[in-house]
Amino acid sequence: MGSCDHIDVQDVGGKYITVFAQDKDDSKLSTIVIRGATDNVLDDVERAIDDGVNVYKALTKDKRLVAGAGAVEMELQKELTLFAEANPGLDQYAVRKYAISFEVVCRTLAEVSGYNGTDMVTRLEAEHYAGARNQGVGIDDGSTIDALQLGIV
Repeated sequence: MGSCDHIDVQDVGGKYITVFAQDKDDSKLSTIVIRGATDNVLDDVERAIDDGVNVYKALTKDKRLVAGAGAVEMELQKELTLFAEANPGLDQYAVRKYAISFEVVCRTLAEVSGYNGTDMVTRLEAEHYAGARNQGVGIDDGSTIDALQLGIV
């Protein structure tokens, strides 16, 4: 079966629940109790928790990370554009359009933060072509930031 350090009865939202707790830091099991007004809200929260747990699980197996804040997407856009320019023929147009699709992440980050998405993408593109591979969207002041230096991964 199993063991626990203590058992408590607690009031959670007007309902009494029994909590089996273990005080050890190296416990191999955790329970998360979620509540929501509708089943749809509960499903969304459950999916978000499941995604977070799976990300953590993946990070414990492989600790490699990439820069966040749209920096990786802009670097991919730059490299794909350079690849398209180096390859003649009709395929270059498909590659160019695919490269442009990566701009959506930075444009969206800027716009939902209250800044002009086109200006942000233009500035980031210039910085990435100048060699600043980790530059991303700075949502605090609308500037570009070094995502790795700030720990945004």
